[in-house]
Amino acid sequence: VEAKAKVEAPPPKKAKTGKAVDSSVPGRENYSVVDDWSVSLNQTNVGMNNNKYYRIQVLKDSSDKYYCWTHWGRVGTSGQHSLDNCGAQDFAEKQFKQKFRTKSGVPHENIATHDWTPVTGKYTLVETDEQEGDGGGDAPLGKLSAAQIEKGQGVLKKIESALEKKGGAGDLTALSSEFYTVIPHDFGFKVPPIINTPDMLEAEEELLKFYLRMGFEDMEQDTGLSPISGIMEMDLPKTLEAACAKVCAAKQIKASTDKGKTHAGKQSGNPTKAMDAHLYGAIMLYTSNAIYKELNAILRSEDRTKIKKYFQYLRMFLEALGRLPQQKKTLWRGVGVDLYDQYVKGSTVTWWGVSSCTADINVAKNFMNGCGGKCTLLTVESKTAADISDITFFGNEKENLLAPGTQLKVISSERKGRVTEIKMQETGRALD
Repeated sequence: VEAKAKVEAPPPKKAKTGKAVDSSVPGRENYSVVDDWSVSLNQTNVGMNNNKYYRIQVLKDSSDKYYCWTHWGRVGTSGQHSLDNCGAQDFAEKQFKQKFRTKSGVPHENIATHDWTPVTGKYTLVETDEQEGDGGGDAPLGKLSAAQIEKGQGVLKKIESALEKKGGAGDLTALSSEFYTVIPHDFGFKVPPIINTPDMLEAEEELLKFYLRMGFEDMEQDTGLSPISGIMEMDLPKTLEAACAKVCAAKQIKASTDKGKTHAGKQSGNPTKAMDAHLYGAIMLYTSNAIYKELNAILRSEDRTKIKKYFQYLRMFLEALGRLPQQKKTLWRGVGVDLYDQYVKGSTVTWWGVSSCTADINVAKNFMNGCGGKCTLLTVESKTAADISDITFFGNEKENLLAPGTQLKVISSERKGRVTEIKMQETGRALD
């Protein structure tokens, strides 16, 4: 199957601006963050019921005076804060360094080289993805970056190993503290729960995977990419192994097929035509996040020849989605960027990647509240939604998939403070 390359290059992506001034700074519009002098720290200790954040910034006002700002409290609360007038920049930076070392135990000059494995009694650096103009959200730590979420996945792997080895309560308590430190959770004033069962572990794993799929995909409009056709004219691969031999490891394929067997026995999702373990496995492989990042990047690539290695998998994946009921329903998607300037009213947007959405608006809003910065709430009137909430473990997210190449017309677009609300209507598909 041939795929023509794009003729014109897409417009350059906008560069990010500076760090965002903390949303609790009084008169924050009169201040700016000096260079990269902004950190978010977090510390959770399950045994001591500690679950607290600490933020430090060097700020400059419109009169060229410099300040050291600190903001601290229990995660989920507005906390307390202090704005110290330091006069000169070097004094503000010196105070920043002192506070940073006191709280983290790490010299500021080692911030980039330290491995930031949480240490009991000390705060840990939390990597956030923010820019000037962000702020005003409910998250005191700002928007967690995709890299930070991947760190959380690493801690969950350690919890998985401890559960398999039947690790003691002490090990699981320490690892749970480490996870909540890396991925801040709002428990109110309740004691953070120990992640001590496979179900609790999988719930956290699936939530992080879903957030990566829904909220951290590249959503910028890819103009000029040529359609991809002929995939559904190919013979359907007999097994997931045959479809994915070139795209991922055998153990990932087996794990997805094994889960697919369970769903095949129940015919999860009420398919319109019977599905076997391999078809269910194609969906499970995508939601496992084993291939989603590379697949979606290739689907958006100007070099259309790169997609050929995924043709067999896409044939099976699209077959699986097509056998699930194609539903007309309202979906939502929360993303951690402002799409107002790119998604113009009246224009048609193509989502080249596989698109994870939710049928519960609160799920999308909760994700955006965790962003703490500029974000977009997309409302999609879909015609071909595939409901996979009965297939994924974390069914509470009510995940629905839209096939790659789904085309959507922008019906309305409005900025409301830090949140842009965009309504879209499905019109067709540029991949078949």
